[in-house]
Amino acid sequence: MEIKMNQLLRKYVYGTLLASLMAFGTFNASAEEESAHSISANVLLATEYLYRGITQTNEDPTLQGGFDYGHASGFYIGTWASNLEFNPSTTDAASLEIDFYAGYGFSAGGLDFDLGYLYYMYTGQNEDAGADYDFWEIYGSVGKEFDGSLAPSVSVGFAWSPDFYGEDDDGIYINGSFGLSLPAGISPYVNVGYQDVSGDKTTAAGFDYFHYAVGAAKDVGPLTLDISWNDADLCSGSQDACEAVVFSVSSSF
Repeated sequence: MEIKMNQLLRKYVYGTLLASLMAFGTFNASAEEESAHSISANVLLATEYLYRGITQTNEDPTLQGGFDYGHASGFYIGTWASNLEFNPSTTDAASLEIDFYAGYGFSAGGLDFDLGYLYYMYTGQNEDAGADYDFWEIYGSVGKEFDGSLAPSVSVGFAWSPDFYGEDDDGIYINGSFGLSLPAGISPYVNVGYQDVSGDKTTAAGFDYFHYAVGAAKDVGPLTLDISWNDADLCSGSQDACEAVVFSVSSSF
């Protein structure tokens, strides 16, 4: 039985997208609103795709990418996709995840806020063989970057779905992150998350777990290199699915 722990921050775009949109809006205001629109793309190659601490590619590499549109007002929409390998022993498991999202980012009282809607679509699944994988969430976050030589930043976020992956019941996700910017251009970070799902069609009893990631990122020309250690306390019988060192190379343009 496949249990999908989709990541609101799977190296997803929310924090970085919000930051770029905020910067974009500020730039245009000071540049006499040269353009109120922004279109960008991103691509990432990683040793593994983890979603909220759980492997989505059976510990195999992943290729991911997306497109985003942002407006200087703070509104944005986008799409993102990744390969999947839930269960290689079956022929009806999904092989591709495609996400669609829209949201609004704004600043108030020295804090950055983000609110949005996210729909997860899984292609290649055979719905007649089991529960439907597709589901949606609403999400929100608040963050702040402090002044200083290390530019410390903190954020907290949530996501809620009334019908979680596999036609389970309510899914609630809470996460927090802390990061620094070191003089050498290395940015260490810590992410911690908690997922709670009320059971229904896929997991009758439901489940909950914590996960965390400790890593560092560095920009090298147009590329961002990232390495992290990830762990979750869900996989008592198959710890390899919950423990991983993940290395990625990404770029936005």
